[in-house]
Amino acid sequence: MTNQKINPQKLIPDYWHGIYVPTEADFVFLGSKNLEYLKQYWRREEREIVGRIKTVQAQIDILDGKTVDDIKAMAAEYEHPEFPKIGVPNDSWSKDPEPLDADSINRKSGATTFNFCGWCKYCGGGLCRHSYHITTTCPLIPEELNNGRGTYGYDEFRFNTPCAIANGTQELLETCVEYLKSKLAGLVEKKAEISESVRFIADTMKKAEEKPYLAGHRPPDWFELGDEVVCFISDDFENALKKGVFVTGKVIDGYRHGDGCVSVCADEKIHDGDYCDGCGLGYGLSRPEVLHKWEYEYLKSHPDYLKVWIRASADLSKFNSREMAQAFAK
Repeated sequence: MTNQKINPQKLIPDYWHGIYVPTEADFVFLGSKNLEYLKQYWRREEREIVGRIKTVQAQIDILDGKTVDDIKAMAAEYEHPEFPKIGVPNDSWSKDPEPLDADSINRKSGATTFNFCGWCKYCGGGLCRHSYHITTTCPLIPEELNNGRGTYGYDEFRFNTPCAIANGTQELLETCVEYLKSKLAGLVEKKAEISESVRFIADTMKKAEEKPYLAGHRPPDWFELGDEVVCFISDDFENALKKGVFVTGKVIDGYRHGDGCVSVCADEKIHDGDYCDGCGLGYGLSRPEVLHKWEYEYLKSHPDYLKVWIRASADLSKFNSREMAQAFAK
């Protein structure tokens, strides 16, 4: 994979709203701060893929070259319990039968590996309680076999389902190995693609101008105490003395400062409430209504980027993007 083959739009996470970058120039236009955010996002994805690669490789190492008798020998090192009491507890919302005996309830995760699914260290997601899975999946076998389909299909994997591999055929065991190797190859390819994407982003950052973060992607410490800010007072602001305008102020210590919220004392009386004698304002960190003074000035003098910046927040509740755009134009 080379930079020339990268589609910039595919580097935009699904949760980003209204960002369209069909060309590299459009991508660069997002600015160095947003590109840095994207680089860190894809770095996290890369690390997650590396973790999955290590997990799948370890699974292959456990099964590759083994016989069913080898798997049974490994199973003998773990518990092979009985389940004397099975039922539906009074507090069960799913109404799925589960073990009710004390040994099962207190048994540690991983204790029944290659014997029963519930406490097997290889079992996947599902319905859980205590240290066991009531229902689960097996990541060692092809996905279709977890859905009751195919030659070796199972209708369901439950806490007391005997291990499909240890009780299966050599053909099934080898099928599992081939499945895991194919899965590994896909992950390795995906990791290479992400690594190339990170390099592409790093290269484009060198061409990008510093611009305000899209509001939803600000770092936690973006607003510090004493920072000069500009705040937008929307039409739905209760008790506001002015509406549809920007006001200046400074960041103050307030509710959850540094933990997702921003408190501001405006330079003028904004409302008839008691907070900060009518000058107090509060916002979430990702709200577009609060900006650094330099951000406001940049957006006001760069209407093309302002359009992108506002559109990125247009899906937020109680945010009238058109109203804010009109205020910038005044």
